[in-house]
Amino acid sequence: MVERSVALFGTSQPVPPRLTLTAGSLTATLENGALRWIRHGDIEVLRAIAWQVRDRNWDTPEPLVTNLVVQQQKTGFRVTFDALCRSADGELPWLAEIIGEADGTLRFTGTARPRVDFLTNRTGFVILHPLAGVAGRPVEITHTNGETRQARFPELIDPEQCFLDIRSLAHEAAPGLWATSRMEGDTWEMEDHRNWLDASFKTYVRPLALPFPYKLAGGSEATQSVTLKFSGRPSAPSMANGPRPVAITYADSQARMPVLGLRVGTETLAERMRAADLGRRTGIGLVNARFDPRADHDVQRLGHLGELAQALGAELALELVVPCRRDPAHELRDFAEMLSQSGVQPESIAVAVAEDRLRLVPGPPPPDLALLGVVYGAARNVFPQMTIGGGTFGFFAELNRNWPPFGLIDYITHIAASVVHAADDRTMMENLESLPAMARTVRAFAGAMPYRLIALSLGLDSGPYGEPAPNPDDTRRTLVRRDPRQRGLFAAAWALGALAEAAHNGIAAVTPAALAGDLGIVECGDRLSLHPIYHVVRGLARAAGRDVAGTVSSDPARVRAIACRNAAGRIVLWLANLTDEVQRVTLPEGGNLRRLDEETFAAAGLAADFLDRQKATRIGREIEIGAYGIALIEMGE
Repeated sequence: MVERSVALFGTSQPVPPRLTLTAGSLTATLENGALRWIRHGDIEVLRAIAWQVRDRNWDTPEPLVTNLVVQQQKTGFRVTFDALCRSADGELPWLAEIIGEADGTLRFTGTARPRVDFLTNRTGFVILHPLAGVAGRPVEITHTNGETRQARFPELIDPEQCFLDIRSLAHEAAPGLWATSRMEGDTWEMEDHRNWLDASFKTYVRPLALPFPYKLAGGSEATQSVTLKFSGRPSAPSMANGPRPVAITYADSQARMPVLGLRVGTETLAERMRAADLGRRTGIGLVNARFDPRADHDVQRLGHLGELAQALGAELALELVVPCRRDPAHELRDFAEMLSQSGVQPESIAVAVAEDRLRLVPGPPPPDLALLGVVYGAARNVFPQMTIGGGTFGFFAELNRNWPPFGLIDYITHIAASVVHAADDRTMMENLESLPAMARTVRAFAGAMPYRLIALSLGLDSGPYGEPAPNPDDTRRTLVRRDPRQRGLFAAAWALGALAEAAHNGIAAVTPAALAGDLGIVECGDRLSLHPIYHVVRGLARAAGRDVAGTVSSDPARVRAIACRNAAGRIVLWLANLTDEVQRVTLPEGGNLRRLDEETFAAAGLAADFLDRQKATRIGREIEIGAYGIALIEMGE
């Protein structure tokens, strides 16, 4: 029997313990030294208050918490602990005190005490507001000079900082209930975290306009605090009576299943060809591959990519980095000559300028954005018959800050990864909430132009800020390519949720994984084996272009759903449990059930057609799905 943690998460690393704290109507969860899911009754008021240390590469080391003391009483609580964050630049010790009072007031104080000089891009408190009940809603901002003004949280994703020079934020968490978060000890500002797939608005310490990295002097002391207070009362009392089953219902829909692709990842050429037959059996439509002249990519690489696409029975979607070190037209003609020599005929070429030619931070663009027009105009001249994609090979933030010239391209694209700012299990799943806002924002500035995601995955294949962080210990870490959960049921559930959002929001093509390697669906060990995500990719890739039935989950934070018709015309419903607990689900009708879960994990790793061969179980209108499990139901009699 496979160890449960390995089946779920691909690693034996334990899940951090969680402790629920209560003070009057307020509850919060203490996890890894951070307060998470801060609620007033049933209402999520803040997603997190956390003291974070970011190193010079923006990696966020987890704190080592010691001397934890928790005093929970009927009227409130007090928590103290010591913490230590280690980065490549050294160690930063800090200590914390958290107090919850009977009226729901919450105060979190942190004090950094570096023993020697410590270099950091950002150290201090981060406050996360959730999306539900917040996006597009009013907020009152108090600035550091005491002045207040009225504003709204962004509805569409804001490419700049939402608010600057913040001392406190007050928002109506529920009708009649106002929550005020006050920050002391520094100056805060807010950014729209959805730019990086994070499902929150982030208020963070130290303005980006100040230089970074900066030094915390050895022997110094820096104290900050965050206080949350409530006023008024919610107009309706809590009606919660324990978790109810998640109800799946049908709704009208005009959506279609996107074309699915696989990336050429970190695997060797030998591994790619070794896994090619299993990749071909998924039925994917695209092979996504990067061509970067700065990395000495050449004609031979193009030939290998063409051979792989042919072996997979898919079309090649090339991603061309234009360095812009010379006239872009000359650089594009050089690439066109290599492409001609290779004999490869790609389905499309997505063109993007090198990262240092993009606006990576808020504020006025450092390069002239007319450069983008030059690059895309040259691409259209050099490849007049080719489908040309545009946008960025970075995150949505880079697309949002650097709109391509839409009249010169045929589709718009970017990447998305779930490990950018946090790597805990629950945050990774919550990040799926950002995908609809991404699609709405693209539609707002690009209209009906086809929209592709050339990478939508747990780990980070590549990004605009440098190479992904190493992960030699195979643990949950930010900004890594090698996330151990890629090998477990977790990645299968996450991918199903992501593909459901992509389909329901009209995204034309999605690449949720690589063929092999760190982001792969196939493990190339002594013998080939399959990760659970393989079966999700295979099942949904075969449905590309088919109508997607409108499915509605009563609690998408627990269970996501997608349904389409199979070759026989029957509705096939896919369900993913996004939690580490068993979930009960009610269905619109009964059907024939197949499962991908802890019990079937080992068998699923051995056969590409595992779900096809599994004997179906006849079910009624209610089922249970295990932790991070997948349920596949052919509906009807």
